[in-house]
Amino acid sequence: MNRNSFSRWINLCIASMVMMSCGESAVYQNSKMLSEEGWPKYKVISFDYDSKDTTGNYRILVDIRNDNNYPFQNFWLFVHTMSPDSVEYSDTLNCVLADNYGKWVGRSSGSMYHVPVEFIHSTPFKKTGTYHFDLVQGMRMDTLPGIKEIGIRIVKDNGEE
Repeated sequence: MNRNSFSRWINLCIASMVMMSCGESAVYQNSKMLSEEGWPKYKVISFDYDSKDTTGNYRILVDIRNDNNYPFQNFWLFVHTMSPDSVEYSDTLNCVLADNYGKWVGRSSGSMYHVPVEFIHSTPFKKTGTYHFDLVQGMRMDTLPGIKEIGIRIVKDNGEE
């Protein structure tokens, strides 16, 4: 492992520990690291959540980790969801990663930045079973640099704003 890869690995470990220590208790959290070259437009990132509770409401967030190589202020993301009974839902998220002055938003750990973007504010999982999520980058670049990790987090909604 070269020095740059080791440094990146350490930063990702620290960022993950920070996220695990946050006050919210996720019922599901999973993320996938992306290629050092960037996120190809054709690459679909998929996650499966096995729901067992049909009585509670949940918040669904997309966790984005980027570094200083990301060339834009925002990030367009297509989210496709399929429920256990094959009901499909698609949405487009505008994920703001930097303010109007170019300062990265979110939590930082070294040269990595973590921005959670709420996809769904409060929803029940009406059916038990597997919910499938596909994430696709919606930028106009064939390979998008600077997005290092992308994930889904599902948090029990406690009713607070």
